[in-house]
Amino acid sequence: MRKRMVINHFSERTIESYLRGARKLSGYYNIVPGEIDNEQILDFLVFLKEQKNHSRSSIRIYAAGIKYLYEHFYNRKDILEYIPYPKKARKLPVILSGKEVKKLFEVTTNIKHRVLLKLTYGSGLRRNEIRQLKVVDIDSKRMVLRIENSKGAKDRNSILPKSILPELRGYCRQHQPEKYLFYGRSKDKPISEEAIRWAFDNAVKKAGIRKNVFLHSLRHSFASHLLSTGHNLITIQQLLGHEDIRTTMVYLQVNYQKTMPPVSPLDTIYP
Repeated sequence: MRKRMVINHFSERTIESYLRGARKLSGYYNIVPGEIDNEQILDFLVFLKEQKNHSRSSIRIYAAGIKYLYEHFYNRKDILEYIPYPKKARKLPVILSGKEVKKLFEVTTNIKHRVLLKLTYGSGLRRNEIRQLKVVDIDSKRMVLRIENSKGAKDRNSILPKSILPELRGYCRQHQPEKYLFYGRSKDKPISEEAIRWAFDNAVKKAGIRKNVFLHSLRHSFASHLLSTGHNLITIQQLLGHEDIRTTMVYLQVNYQKTMPPVSPLDTIYP
């Protein structure tokens, strides 16, 4: 099952999540999955909900992994049609104001962490995108940031904020990254998720921000601030790398504006 997902270019996180669903189901009954029937799968999902108090999104992942197993290895259409698939909850993202974002940067004294957080917000990046960002992905002549092999195995370009260039160059002179722009314990490996999470959480605490925010909130704020400064949804969709415009429409509540060249919201904070 793992080999098939690797060949299909599933992300490592998706692979582990799907495998977890198959393993947990098999372990729950202590028998091979081929001997498990529809009702037993349903009972297992109810167990996750009522006994383990798993969230809707967690049960969705378990169900997706189980569906993948029975679709590709058992050809059990009856199970595929029988397994419920909880709808994804649609929650409005928590948005930071421009002042809160600026305060977040001001309290971050470590230049590596400060440039990382600024780029995450100023270019609207996902956590794994900022982790995997390479030195060669920075095009300061065209003011473009190249993002390779992002979600859905797609490449895209985003904005490189003009205001970050002096600090970015200072960081590069000081830390001399070779492959990854933000490297970890060695220069040939990217910074860890734990290190990024610590840098963001520490900045939020020092800035006195009480909102329930995560690193991804910077990406949400990027999109929301672009929308509020008059950029249209299509432009924002392209910058974020959303496949479906409906995903971008969560930031809506305003009419389409006249198309204009995109300007990073980081540049509005540091004009």
